[in-house]
Amino acid sequence: MNKLDARVPRPRIGLLPTGHNFYWDQFPNLKEKGQKMYGELRNRLKAFGEIVSPELVDTPEKAVAAASFFSANQIDILVVFPFGYTTGMCVVPVARSVSVPIRLLNGHEDSTYDYTSADTSIYLHHEGVCCIPEYAGTLIDLGKSFKVITGHFGDSRLWNELRSDCIGAAAARVFRSLSFGVIGKTYDHMTDMPIDEHRLLRATGKLLKRPEVEEIKNAYERVTNQQLEDIYRQFREMYDIDETVTNGHLRFSAQTAVAFDQVITKHDISAFGYYWWGEEDFITQLRAQSALAVSRLTALGRPGVTEGDVKTAMALKLMDLLGAGGMFVEFFSMDFEDNFFLMGHDGPSNINVADGKAKLQHLTVHHGKTGHGLGIDFRIPQGPVSLLNLTQFNAGKTFKLIYTIADAIPGAILNIGNPNCRVRVSLPIHEFMDAWCQQGPSHHIALGIGDKSREIEAFAEAAGFTCVRI
Repeated sequence: MNKLDARVPRPRIGLLPTGHNFYWDQFPNLKEKGQKMYGELRNRLKAFGEIVSPELVDTPEKAVAAASFFSANQIDILVVFPFGYTTGMCVVPVARSVSVPIRLLNGHEDSTYDYTSADTSIYLHHEGVCCIPEYAGTLIDLGKSFKVITGHFGDSRLWNELRSDCIGAAAARVFRSLSFGVIGKTYDHMTDMPIDEHRLLRATGKLLKRPEVEEIKNAYERVTNQQLEDIYRQFREMYDIDETVTNGHLRFSAQTAVAFDQVITKHDISAFGYYWWGEEDFITQLRAQSALAVSRLTALGRPGVTEGDVKTAMALKLMDLLGAGGMFVEFFSMDFEDNFFLMGHDGPSNINVADGKAKLQHLTVHHGKTGHGLGIDFRIPQGPVSLLNLTQFNAGKTFKLIYTIADAIPGAILNIGNPNCRVRVSLPIHEFMDAWCQQGPSHHIALGIGDKSREIEAFAEAAGFTCVRI
């Protein structure tokens, strides 16, 4: 398994097969043909999800029974698959009863067939497309959002779209069950860092968990030599260690890593922001030398973000659930000659997105922050990336996702102990920045590996978040 896919949830796919019972007696082989095709569909979907399905719905009465079935069995997404033409009332009771994304699968096992020799039974076997507009118009009238996914079974695009939508919807189910937290506070005077906990409450049913900084300190002081040896081993596996890094540097970071791990797992926090200045040097250094500690947690699926930015930690966790990893970045600078942004951030990162092994070096200065400690450097793979911002500005009742699909491109980057990369967006820089900023973002971004546009859109649909693509 790709390490980025380690925490991608297995979707619970509600599959609604529909047919027209008046045809079965007229064309004895028609139902059998449809069942055979439906079997292939199920096998394909089983490759990435759990199938939750009632019997074939070929009458309105069976549709009512199917609605009860889905009400009793939790699903992440509803995929409707007609064997041929089917009346809209075979879908209406189910559509009214579910509150998950709906996909009308306008698909078929055949990419074409021999029209000159086909009889009526074969024609009807291929006529599923006929009822898709009826389904669509009815869903619109019911106030239900949906998408139509069209293609033949031999087309990989069809399965990629289905998989992406199912995973995005499943991620919303998992996301709602998570707990998010903050340790310390937000960076002073940053107007975009605070999070509205009432929005979080509406989105997840929970408020933030708030461990005390003192808990980190106390856990640090309880660390044993055996725990340190285990973390040393993990760090050696995770990083290339620069000659500027002494055993003393590594020991403080390792001890801090054990402390963060204990506190975050004790409170079962799935993603968190953290920051504090500290009046005592030791307290300051617990934060300043936290990069390895929090990067380790991020690589294990509990992303942490400096400057107290819980919202971007949530976006990183979403990227993790979508199999994109998630790297904490902001806009570093603009290159107008080659039309790209330099993007990165200091502090913790996600070594799962590194192209090769991440490198450790000692930093005597953290820009804009107190203390000193270890810095992490790595490159990310070239190719498509997803830039995602989770904001509460102009976001309706909960949160808004602002995203774009861009490319990580080759070229020189900074060597300052902070991972950074060249990112080229599809629009000219001046057009992109105005369009991006008009949506009310915060200044931090979660960068994910790959084009996750369908997953992000499906997540937002299932989670009830506003979603805007730039």
